[in-house]
This record gives sequence, structure tokens and C-alpha cells, in this order.
Amino acid sequence: MSLLISCEVGGNAVPQQLIDPALRELLPVHDHLHASGKQATFSDGVALQHHHKGASLGKRGLVKQSRKKMLAGKLPVTLSCDEPAAYVAQRLSSKLQVPLLSNRYSPDLIDVTHSLHHRSLFPKQTRIWSTEQRRQLIETIYEPYRASVRQAIQTGLDRYGYLIHLSISTFDIQKNKKIQRADAGLLYDPACEHEVDLCLDLVDELYEEVPMLRVRRNYPGRGTTDRLTKTMRTEFADENYFGIELMLNRAWAGRPLPIRDEVIDGIAWTLQLVAELEQSEAA
Repeated sequence: MSLLISCEVGGNAVPQQLIDPALRELLPVHDHLHASGKQATFSDGVALQHHHKGASLGKRGLVKQSRKKMLAGKLPVTLSCDEPAAYVAQRLSSKLQVPLLSNRYSPDLIDVTHSLHHRSLFPKQTRIWSTEQRRQLIETIYEPYRASVRQAIQTGLDRYGYLIHLSISTFDIQKNKKIQRADAGLLYDPACEHEVDLCLDLVDELYEEVPMLRVRRNYPGRGTTDRLTKTMRTEFADENYFGIELMLNRAWAGRPLPIRDEVIDGIAWTLQLVAELEQSEAA
């Protein structure tokens, strides 16, 4: 199956050189090795990566962000992350036996989903760092991860002729004091006919397989905003690349209940059905 799952916000790690020296000395030897993580591969096995535990969930399922002042070279070993997204991505990858590409570093440092010119590339606490310190984040986290995504996409396209790239994240149940009324959102480009058809098929199949899941298209955001899938869609415009974001409501995705796993497994089964349909059409 030509399916790549990625999770850009599920890691909580901090680059070794940014950790407080007093804490750095307590790290196991293997944690001192600087690496951006293994690349996903389209081998017969499953390429799983770095499933981190992150910040706990607060009221209404919101992820608690790091609130303390963050100074380069004085950071803790881990920061907050979108732990529910990491869990969902890992379970989907395992169920479907497809590659998973994860950003192991915390989104508290830099948001790898945005372009370099985006105003939200750096979160509030690192936006005030020096130009050199911010450049270090780009070189250590942003550029290696984006390069690994491009390589994984190209590998899948070379092998199968088409690729469905599913980027996993979660959203808060409440935004600007308004309830976001959906359990899941599929974000895509309405101008891309093949992405429209794919998402319509997904919605139909999800309705049959996971009827308790309320799915909306291009909600709570739009698939055309400055995100990783939009960039990859542009870079692979001449290829059969499907760049879809699957956003899940953290109010349920963050709760370790049996029904959560049943829903995720239902999503996995639906993805398999739709991917097989695309494969038969591509053939």
C-alpha cells in the first residue's frame, strides 16, 4: 500500500546542545548522540519512530504548553507535545503496516509544519531568541525533518507511482471560546481533483465503518493554508501525490479508553479500503 503517515507535532525531545548542562550529564549515553531520527522506508517491514510521551491534558482536552521562560542551553530534557497525535499515528502505522515518519523534537521549539517565512514558525518563547539561536533550530530540527519527508515521498512515488501522505495532528475542542463541532477533520486542496475524490471516498467509508465519528471536510482549518502538505503538494505537483491532513478532536483522541482504539482501528480499515481502490485505479 502506498501510504505514508507522518506526525510533525508528536515529539517532545530537545536537541542535546540546548539542554541545561546539569541535566545533560544525567542523560544515558545513547541520548547524547545527535540525530534527527531514522527516515521512513518503504520496505516490507514497518518503519516506526520515536513515540514520545508529552504534556498532560488540561481542561477540555487542551494540551498544556511549556510556560516557563525558555533559554537556549538551559532547557529541560523534554518539552510538551501533541501526545494524542503521536499515539494515533503510531497505531495507524502499526495496524496498516506502513511507514511512519515522526518529528522527534518538541513543537515548543519550532513548528516544522510551516514555511520558513511564516510568522508562526517559531513559538512565542523561541521567537525572541537571537538570530543565530533560531538558525540553529532550523538547521538542527526543521531542515533535516523536511528533507526526510521529501525523501520518503519520493521513495514511495518511485516504487508505486502514487502516494497518499497522511499528516496526523489534533485540535482543541474549544477555540476562541467557541466549541469546534467535529470529531475529525480531513484537510485537502479543493482544487486538486484527486484529493477531493479521495476525501469524499474516505468520508463515505468512515460513515459506514465508524458511524460514531463525526467527520468534516476542510475543518477546523483549510488544506490550502501554509502547512507541510501544501508545500509537498507544490513540490510534487507533477506526481500522483495526495497530501491530506487528518486532524482529530483531542477531547476524545487524548482519552485512553477502549472506544478510542476501536475508532482508530476503524479509520485504519477505511484507509486500507480507499488506498486499495486508488491502487486499482492507478494500475
